[in-house]
Amino acid sequence: MRRSRSTLARVFAASIPIALLATGCGSGGGDSAGASAEGTCEGTSVNVGVVTSASDAPMFIADSKGYFKEEGLEVNFQSFDSAAKMIAPLGSGDLDVGGGAPSAGFYNAVARDVSLKIVADKGTMNEEHTYMPMMVRTDLVEDGKVSSLEDLKGLAIAEPAQATATASSLSSMLESAGLGYDDVEHSYLGFGEHLAAFANGGIDASLTTEPNATLMEEEGVAVRFASPSESYGSQQLAVILYSAAFAENTEVGNCFMKGYLKGVRDYVGAFEDGRLDSGKADAVVDIVTEATGIKPDLYRQIVPNYIDPDGKLDQASLQKDYDFFIGQGVIEGEPIELSSIIDTSFAETAAAELGEFAG
Repeated sequence: MRRSRSTLARVFAASIPIALLATGCGSGGGDSAGASAEGTCEGTSVNVGVVTSASDAPMFIADSKGYFKEEGLEVNFQSFDSAAKMIAPLGSGDLDVGGGAPSAGFYNAVARDVSLKIVADKGTMNEEHTYMPMMVRTDLVEDGKVSSLEDLKGLAIAEPAQATATASSLSSMLESAGLGYDDVEHSYLGFGEHLAAFANGGIDASLTTEPNATLMEEEGVAVRFASPSESYGSQQLAVILYSAAFAENTEVGNCFMKGYLKGVRDYVGAFEDGRLDSGKADAVVDIVTEATGIKPDLYRQIVPNYIDPDGKLDQASLQKDYDFFIGQGVIEGEPIELSSIIDTSFAETAAAELGEFAG
């Protein structure tokens, strides 16, 4: 059943999503089984699963501006409360497209014959777009107890879950300070729980995504302390996924990707100095805040995630994180070749049809 933006906004308002956004589409084998005889995607129905967070922006933009309809697609949003809950329906083909942060759990699912393809960028963190900063409790910084990364040794640091890309981010930061990943105490809490944990002294530091990082600053419980990009470089934190069955449907896969990248280009084109607080961002702000329930003033303050206008993946980053998972002993069975589950052809085809991004 199709859920309107207003419905999704009410869901979001009740509880700000805490995970890196994940989107998915599915037809359950319905109209998206193939394009029309004329070689178009006209009349194809695609169900898109969302957790309704700010990084779902390109999906909402593409829907609002009619980009999916231009490709002949009827997109129906379905709500999930976490990205992890989309993996099984993606593997079974009940969902065609999904998104989220690659993790050990994701790769282990693939190794258990859950057929998926990583097809495009959905969220990249770099020096200009540190949307998951290292936050440190305000009193520890003001008292001088934490003035450098070395001072994190033995402290409690919050991460959203075990064996995620966030763990690899943290490992790189600690390594740059001469510390090992296990030289700190790991506290696994959803991003939305970090603010309360700082307030009650339950954690000392965290890696926290927007808009929660900005909310912490406003509440005065934590301060931005360091950027993972300073030690890690550019990191692929979220990706677009196609189920194996959907990836075989080249025509419809290309149509969906073209609509998605149109939304991505509008989103990235609205940036000014890495933010969405300028007049040219008004349309994007209106669409995304209506869809998610984030207050416009807050959305303009946050550091947004970057997405490559051509959907290009940072495959070196994906490999780096996968190697970290192997080193942590959390990959089940024999390691897989990442190239076997990456298919860049959809993004490359869509980008070629759209032409060079003008900015």
